Amino acid sequence: MEHNQFNLDNGIFIDFKYNKIFTNIIDTHHDLYSWKESILSFINIWNNPFPIFMTCTSGTTGIKKNIILNKRYIYESAKSLVMFLKLNRTNILGLLCLSPEYIASKIFLIRSMIFKWKIYCIPPSSTPLRNIEAYFDISSMVPMQVWYSINKLHKIQILLIGGSEITGNLETQLQTVSTNCYHTYGLTETAGSIAIRKANGLNKSNYYTLLLNNINLELDHRHCLKIHYHTMYYNNSIQTNDIVHFISKKEFIWIGRYDNIINSGGIKISPELVEKQISYLLPYNKKFLISSISDKMLGEKILLLIEGNYFDFKIPHYLFTGYKKYWQPKHIFFIKNFDDKLWIKLKRKNIRQHIMKILKKI
Repeated sequence: MEHNQFNLDNGIFIDFKYNKIFTNIIDTHHDLYSWKESILSFINIWNNPFPIFMTCTSGTTGIKKNIILNKRYIYESAKSLVMFLKLNRTNILGLLCLSPEYIASKIFLIRSMIFKWKIYCIPPSSTPLRNIEAYFDISSMVPMQVWYSINKLHKIQILLIGGSEITGNLETQLQTVSTNCYHTYGLTETAGSIAIRKANGLNKSNYYTLLLNNINLELDHRHCLKIHYHTMYYNNSIQTNDIVHFISKKEFIWIGRYDNIINSGGIKISPELVEKQISYLLPYNKKFLISSISDKMLGEKILLLIEGNYFDFKIPHYLFTGYKKYWQPKHIFFIKNFDDKLWIKLKRKNIRQHIMKILKKI
């Protein structure tokens, strides 16, 4: 596909096979100039002779920090996913619509350079496919982008979804599209995806499978995942706050984040599990979130937050029985508009603070 079929006034077309870059964003005063330079700068960083580079964690679960990554390890990691997806060809056309600051964007560029793909880069937004007419072999998105692109996902053959959890409503919608959707598991510290699960269609799975053989997994006392790397290029251990359940040494089910746990009356509750429990009750196009608010008796009490205007909604009593009775939301609030900037890469603590400000005004 020729580059002139794309809007170069607001994007970049890169053909890594011939090392050609096409864009009309050349004026330093252009709104997208810094975005373009971030992408081109990373390409230069990857191609320089230094064996390492520095990047910044996303700050999703804590304070942002700089970390150093080994290029040789990243090369092997990026290659493993491409081989798994059988995209190790030079005629691949990719769509890059993530922020250049995210590790997923950098890894997408690295895969493209390794396998000499053609890619069209567009500025990150919640609606990346809104003005796209072309069809792509692969793209990567965060769940919020997928949510707003559901009716146009057929333009993408393979979609990698990462950055945060996929809600039950969104996963239900993914079953209606022809795109092969994969939910990836990885951190900035792991240099991208180390595990993957099929989120729709044939071979759909609720557990992740490791992509690399040189990784060992274990659980700490909180049932949180610990990742051990053993390669000739890289040896390290990373302690996560992800609560998981092992299916085997190479397979696991993601339960939720330990730092998202709500302590209500001494009962520790994972909001992600509660959301999965009630997701089928809500209209598919409704965004919702389980959160909490301070309570004098319970410490924290559970809230269900639903975007949009009020409608008659009740949670059946049978849904939360036995030990799950503590999961029952104590209040349901309808919020006119959730802040999409917070939802692009789900940041629960920030969302909770945002919602608390809104509730104080109600």
